[in-house]
Amino acid sequence: MKIQNKFLKATMFAAVLLGATVTTQNVKADDVSDKDNDTNNLTTPVNNQKIYNGFTGTTESQDSSVQATVKDSNASHSSANVTSDVSSNTENTQTDWSNTRQFKPQNDYYQYTNHAWLTSTDVNKDKQDQGTILSTQQDVNSQVQNKFENYLNGTEHTTDPTMQKAIDFYHLYMSQGYTSIQQVNQAATKGIVKQLQELDGLGDIYELSDNLNRFLQNGVTLPIGVKIDIDQVNPSLRALYFYGAEPLLLDDNGDVSNSYSESQDTIGSFLTQAGYDMSNIESIITNTKKFDQILAKYQTKEDLITDHLQANYKGDGINRTTGYLPVNYVNFSNLSSFIDIDKFINESTGTTPGYVFEMTPSFYNNINEILTPENFQLMKAWMISNYILNSNVYLNQLSAGFPTVANETTEQFNQRLGYYLTKNAFSNEFSKYFGDVLLNQETRSAVNDMAKNIVSAYQSEISESSWLSAASKQAAINKLNNIKINVGYPKDSYSFYNTVSVPTTGDFYQTYRNIMSARSYQPFLDYNKPVDRTEWGSLSSLDVNAQYSASRNAIFIGTGIIQSPFFDVSQTDSQNYAGLGTIIGHELSHAFDRNGSLYDANGLVHNWWSNDDFHKYLEKSDQIIKEYDQQTFETVALDGENVANEALADNAGLNVSERALAQKGNANWDQYFKAYAAVNRHKYYIDSRQTTARLNKLDAIKSDPHAPFPIRVNVTLRDNTLFDQTYGVKSGDGMYKGPSTRFDFWA
Repeated sequence: MKIQNKFLKATMFAAVLLGATVTTQNVKADDVSDKDNDTNNLTTPVNNQKIYNGFTGTTESQDSSVQATVKDSNASHSSANVTSDVSSNTENTQTDWSNTRQFKPQNDYYQYTNHAWLTSTDVNKDKQDQGTILSTQQDVNSQVQNKFENYLNGTEHTTDPTMQKAIDFYHLYMSQGYTSIQQVNQAATKGIVKQLQELDGLGDIYELSDNLNRFLQNGVTLPIGVKIDIDQVNPSLRALYFYGAEPLLLDDNGDVSNSYSESQDTIGSFLTQAGYDMSNIESIITNTKKFDQILAKYQTKEDLITDHLQANYKGDGINRTTGYLPVNYVNFSNLSSFIDIDKFINESTGTTPGYVFEMTPSFYNNINEILTPENFQLMKAWMISNYILNSNVYLNQLSAGFPTVANETTEQFNQRLGYYLTKNAFSNEFSKYFGDVLLNQETRSAVNDMAKNIVSAYQSEISESSWLSAASKQAAINKLNNIKINVGYPKDSYSFYNTVSVPTTGDFYQTYRNIMSARSYQPFLDYNKPVDRTEWGSLSSLDVNAQYSASRNAIFIGTGIIQSPFFDVSQTDSQNYAGLGTIIGHELSHAFDRNGSLYDANGLVHNWWSNDDFHKYLEKSDQIIKEYDQQTFETVALDGENVANEALADNAGLNVSERALAQKGNANWDQYFKAYAAVNRHKYYIDSRQTTARLNKLDAIKSDPHAPFPIRVNVTLRDNTLFDQTYGVKSGDGMYKGPSTRFDFWA
């Protein structure tokens, strides 16, 4: 099955690259994954953000007399002339690896650098992983919380109106006098019931049609799905993308499936707690299933898969799986005999577009068989069920990740939960405001300079590639040069906060939900604005990671990861390029992984490869897949195909960071590699007993698209020629890999 799966993916990918127009009308269902954000499925590139989420460890200042100088700073990393003084003078601060038999750098570099930290770090105490990502995130979170608490207690002040609104929101929560998370949920349930009663009170399909925009603003899932994303005809503009409704409690064939039983139980349980009688509950669930059967009857399986992908996608814009053909708006808006699509779009966007993109033709070709007066009660039940399930997500957000603290007072509980919910509701404002507070302009400027250096080095990497044709090199460089590099934090004003008032007293949950709904509705208010690839959208600058967005062809390097040990102006260039430099290189490389390479310089699904280059690309991809297929962690065999994108980005990111540092000059390669291994520190908590928790953790590690540490570090370094030259790695050493078998993506 694995071989067949790879073959199908490669065949389908080849069809795209050879110029076939792949749309939802002609893609076979078996060729399309319905798994959210399946970045390894070559047939389904997604509008997702590639999240680095990998450099995990703390670094120490380690001086060394081991000097490696690149004589030709413009030389390729793979052919650099390196001279190293590896003498073991006992007066030097470096480790005398000739006497460290167990952890020689030539045998296990990850252990050589991190053994002391791994030995002293106790993950069993808190039953939690430990590493640099985690510790740095804790530090960033503490800085933000301390600053916000200073605003609350008056020791500091802010003039920012949206941050002041966040302070008012916190006080609104505190005025409720809750004593438990259960009370918060009970209060939230009352607000949800109000919306359900409004939906239940709809008289007919025409009343629904008149109120579509209002329900959209309130976060109600509509039977007509619509999202806004980059226009495929003119990438500087935004466009409307329409998709259909998806079955909710039945499978795509309209049949009962155990996988949907939990959703049905959630709906029944909520309605019971809300005071609905059993006959009403049964009617809602039965009618939802009947509408599911209608959806399954009139839509192709391919289009139902698209419905799933769009309805369940929580990122910005659409979950882009292919190119979609534009359809005339006037013709499209007149498809329905019972729903006034034109009124809905005019109220939502304030304009009449010339064309829209129809993602699921089978739904709209049969819209007058699906959205009819006769089916209205079924449709209404489906909307009610959807609203309950979506609201359940909100309720889970109220307490998700919010730990119970023993022996805390009611006031302490409310202070913790009040801050947690405020940070959640105002996450965009926190990202912008505190991203600025925690990052000075000197550091931001230095990171921008580093990014420019790495892009310049990447141009050379591509130009000197031995397997790319001249045409593909130019196309790749064009895409590289068009990557928008966003450093620090958003500049967006997040105007949706201005549309929501925060009262001093009243319904806390409704205010919370109003903010969430305003956030999701903002793209419709921005419809007439040109595309801005500096928009952070749902990304937070305070998260300790970096992201690449294929559909925007942009990378985002937030304040959260512009922290020591990843980057600090007081650190050496060798340390900074080993930390944040490799991360920037990693994110740039996602533009050319098996998902990102399907997108062009404008962020659209478009073939820019030559046929021969594509086949060579597949050979490169297979090479790294086979390499990681040979790795095991805690007796668990890795899946090379699963980690291929991240492994490729690790490999290319390290190489281009080396080149950029070499071009800058004054590199200390021993310090560089030590810093690289140190910032990758991570220690997993894995139950030593054969428990369900242990098996679940191992399964999570195996399914992670990032290879686990130390494999991720050592395998990447084994493929690195400069590492080999710096430490004199020879045949028989654990870190040795023959030059002819080393993986180098661009070489």
